[in-house]
Amino acid sequence: MPKQRRKPACDPCRKSKLACDHAQPVCSRCQARSRPGQCTYRQKPFKKTRPPEHSVPDGETIPAFEAASQSRDRRPSPGASTLADTPSGASATGLLPKRHPYPNPGYLGSSSHTALFGHIPRGLGTDGDSLDPELHPSIAPSGFITEAHISHGAELIQQLRRYAHITECLGLVRAWLRTGTNLVLASLFTQTCLDTADFLFAERDGVVKDARSISSGLFMHSCQAFTVTPDTTFDQFKAQFSNQNARWETICLFLITVSRATMSFRYSDPPFDSETQRRHIRRLAMHYSDRCLDICLSLDCLNDLQLVLQYENFILHTLVDGDQSFESWRKLGDMSSSLFALGYHQDFERTGPIPEFLKRIRQAAFAYSYSADKNVAIFLGRPPRISSKFCHFRQRGLDAYYSYHWAPDTPLDLLVDARWTALCAVLKEQILLELFGDQPYESRVDKASQIRANAETQWSMLPQHFRLEAPIKTHDHQPAELDIMLGMKLSHLHVLFLLRLALVRRVSEPDTQLYQIAEEMLGLVVEAVILKDRLVHSSTSLVWKVVYFGLSAAGVMCLTLLQHPQTPEHQVVISPKGLRDLGVLVVEVEVGTLVYKEDANYALLAGATKTIKAILDKLYNTKLHQQRSDRAPLDMTAQPMVEGGDGLWDPWGPSNFQDFEFNFWHTLSEHPFLLDEAGNQFHRL
Repeated sequence: MPKQRRKPACDPCRKSKLACDHAQPVCSRCQARSRPGQCTYRQKPFKKTRPPEHSVPDGETIPAFEAASQSRDRRPSPGASTLADTPSGASATGLLPKRHPYPNPGYLGSSSHTALFGHIPRGLGTDGDSLDPELHPSIAPSGFITEAHISHGAELIQQLRRYAHITECLGLVRAWLRTGTNLVLASLFTQTCLDTADFLFAERDGVVKDARSISSGLFMHSCQAFTVTPDTTFDQFKAQFSNQNARWETICLFLITVSRATMSFRYSDPPFDSETQRRHIRRLAMHYSDRCLDICLSLDCLNDLQLVLQYENFILHTLVDGDQSFESWRKLGDMSSSLFALGYHQDFERTGPIPEFLKRIRQAAFAYSYSADKNVAIFLGRPPRISSKFCHFRQRGLDAYYSYHWAPDTPLDLLVDARWTALCAVLKEQILLELFGDQPYESRVDKASQIRANAETQWSMLPQHFRLEAPIKTHDHQPAELDIMLGMKLSHLHVLFLLRLALVRRVSEPDTQLYQIAEEMLGLVVEAVILKDRLVHSSTSLVWKVVYFGLSAAGVMCLTLLQHPQTPEHQVVISPKGLRDLGVLVVEVEVGTLVYKEDANYALLAGATKTIKAILDKLYNTKLHQQRSDRAPLDMTAQPMVEGGDGLWDPWGPSNFQDFEFNFWHTLSEHPFLLDEAGNQFHRL
């Protein structure tokens, strides 16, 4: 029997002298310690290699880098990106050295020391208007890229080629985009990043680009700030991170798109022809996108594209890890931190005038970040991170953006969705701060009436072709447009839902208005679930609509069903449609058409629907038993038979055969069980 070959341990486990389970690309120990970026394996394990002549231990990489960056006579000329004179044997597995010893502070507000020193007359502490680039990394040259950076990036690129099936992923994403689906904020850049990934990784005439040369180019361009003037065109902006100017942000966005394309999309070509394979590629692409994003942030060159990436990465983690996962919550916090560091909560143009397309991107980025912060805070019952008290909504050119007035020719797209969700999020924050608290009930009622008036006004001012006023199936719109309209209506109803929820005396005793709003909200969610093949979910996923809007509405309806007996002030009329919608939600989760058992949100939905099913079963059994006990047994001999043809005919007798067609169902509707006490048929919806 041949001797079993030993498996190498990853470098962190090997250096810590801990057991490693050898899982690739990330072992369990590194995954548990949230260090996936450091989990790398040696290319030639169990072999002693002779170090280069000038090799130094890993720990000396950072001091050598700092010495190089602090030496004036070795600093490169402005605009140059050079490979630092660090030892060629520096390891790529350790902590990557920073490109500058001093951090880039980003936006500093009115209470910072820079604002205080700004009142000092110029010339007393500085040489005119000039700034020392040595002390200001935000304006310093591109920085030094060490051998450790290049090796780390090359190893990542080699893993992508080895495990990620780049060529097949390109075909998957192209097919996914043809369905009309796309990312949210990054939808303007997906095709560019797709073409760039093809440019970098595709085989040309039997030759593929060297991983080290790709890594070097990615680092060189990622350290360069975007050049933007008021006259910069959109194509010129994209050219700064595409093809030969590719950055790590480009690769990260491509990987996020790959992971998103494996969701709710059936692609028959291998290796995506089974759910197991799609799930594997989904998590793998997300893992590599996290590593690319970590590289981008480690370079301390925060920019617009990185903020877009952080939002898309947050959305991806909610879809893969679940809406309740700590990782998703942390990603949302990271995105908020970047938003503040860029200063977009105060001024979109603090660095100078910008072109109109970039202003729209920044507007949408802030709007989506602000609304996501409020929605997740409400969903998890945690405090929001982005407060409107510290945000300047009335910036230059933004008065129309946050007003209730819309231009008649406004197209129905994701930018409209971003603006609407931000408008609703402003009202939701007011509800959280002013209604869910210890304020007197009378003052809460007055404030709630003002918020409700604003909510109704902004809905009435919405263009008619944006409003979902009829069933989804009656609207003649593109699938992506229908999804946006559905999300806008649900956001409006959710504001009204929170208003009534804040005013009820006891949550366990919902009033009629709260129940009616909840029933309408659940009805929309259930209709979206039934017609999921007619919708293209880009802004928010269908599962998020169910867990965020649907479960809240279902919870209120279940509390109403449990009121027994109902008090006169809380007498709620429960419609049969509401009961049917609850039943449909239970069936969709149980059958598995909405989520799989392996999905992160399955436990959340399965637990809720199990409770809903128990309540419905109890209700049906109780009502059925009560109706049967209240009615006397039907004496067929004492009642005249229905005349038909030659004589008397018993419609419920076994001697008459009927097909289960229209006549059968029409006769069945006249069964005594379906008649009220006056002998009339119950109202049929």
